[in-house]
Amino acid sequence: MCGGIQYQDQKIYFPQPDARLPVKLRHGDVTWIIWGKRKLEGSGKFPNGGWARIDSTKMGKWKP
Repeated sequence: MCGGIQYQDQKIYFPQPDARLPVKLRHGDVTWIIWGKRKLEGSGKFPNGGWARIDSTKMGKWKP
């Protein structure tokens, strides 16, 4: 698993408190979204962390 990405001249790592990922929109613009869910972000539908294993998605763990 990767611990970070590089987009243009920026290096972003999940452990950074405000880590965000670039997402290219249909019309070509890029927006930045929060990367993952931190332990202190309260309860929610998603598990803590910044990654989803491909086998867990295939097993349906992310469907809810």
